[in-house]
Amino acid sequence: MALCVLGADKVVEYRVITRPEHVRAVFSDSDKHTKALNNNSGYLMSELLGKCVGLISGKQWETVRSGFKGSFGRKSVSDYIPLARKHIARHFREVLGDDLLRRGLLDPAKDLKMLPFWIVAEILYGELDDDMVAELRDIVPLREGLFKRIIDGGLTRFSLSRFLPTETNTAMKTFQARWRAFNNRMYARAKESGDPKAPIMSMHEDAHKGSVNFDHVLQTLDECLFANLDVTTGAISWNIIFLAANKPYQEMLRKELALHSTTEGKTRYILDNRTLLASCVSESARLRPAAAFSVPQSAPTARVVGGYVIPAGTDIIIDAYSLNVHSALWGPDAHTYRPERFLEKTAVGQRYHYWRFGFGPRQCLGKYVADAAIRSLIVYLVENYELYLPDASADWVQKPEVWISHPQMEVGCVRRNR
Repeated sequence: MALCVLGADKVVEYRVITRPEHVRAVFSDSDKHTKALNNNSGYLMSELLGKCVGLISGKQWETVRSGFKGSFGRKSVSDYIPLARKHIARHFREVLGDDLLRRGLLDPAKDLKMLPFWIVAEILYGELDDDMVAELRDIVPLREGLFKRIIDGGLTRFSLSRFLPTETNTAMKTFQARWRAFNNRMYARAKESGDPKAPIMSMHEDAHKGSVNFDHVLQTLDECLFANLDVTTGAISWNIIFLAANKPYQEMLRKELALHSTTEGKTRYILDNRTLLASCVSESARLRPAAAFSVPQSAPTARVVGGYVIPAGTDIIIDAYSLNVHSALWGPDAHTYRPERFLEKTAVGQRYHYWRFGFGPRQCLGKYVADAAIRSLIVYLVENYELYLPDASADWVQKPEVWISHPQMEVGCVRRNR
């Protein structure tokens, strides 16, 4: 299927992949693919994220990725689970606190929006003091406003717009200056404390050596902290909605969790991909993928898909719903929330039928951290709260102004008597 959209300065034609066997044919060498320049979003995107690890390709991608890979790999994630659990408990105690107890209602996308932000910030920089927290908190609205302008499109897509005395250009210069200053401060602190594991340390060292430039560093840190915030917030929120709508799974999770009562046992449980907990997260992402389509990219050679030739260099996107919901693999109850389906199938069997973190050798760098944070939150919620839908017959509404799928609804959230 072909899809035409307005790009930065021209109409861009995409080839849309909808079938698992076609995904296999196209994405088996995804590490050799070329991501669309600035995600085909134009000038303003180039200034904000055009050089981040998620939007670059080839040797450049390999070099930038190497500075983060160790900190976000599977082996490092177990170190972050205590950190995530600390932030989750603090958020419910200090940020939500009395208001949640009084109202008994939780708006997941609104009330938990900043939770993954602070978890990732501590992974990137180490523990932050009050001044650092205040500075980051002050930068957030500025950064959100810039990304909203990118999504809105219009004049900012064109490179000539950089010469105009617009509020957007002023805001971009202000953000870039403050973001650079904050990260320089974080690097100096990490260097002084001798913390070689902090990603801010390794990335800045790479830039000082000349293997990457500082735009790569700053924009990849932005991607980790700001750009992926909407994605993780959406994933967290839909998990909570599905559990509130399917209450028996809360008790099933409690029974599963009871088999892992020690701190070490809970860590192993959160990391285990063959549990009901992991399956609940996967099922939520299956039914409510982060976006309807994947980021555009092109293969280095021509691909034959369904008898048609896709020429080398042609932008390709994946239709997430065609795979996640409409693939025959999921059976006649494909539209139903039934996490057990992921325990009935092997990871290999699901491989090209399920889009979440990408396909092939190049996948989302933060996938292990994201899963650890989401699973840790679900564990905290089912341990401490009962979730329910105040009006089970009401439509599930999405926030129209957010580029990622976010629910615009509240769930009942009442502390359990244990």
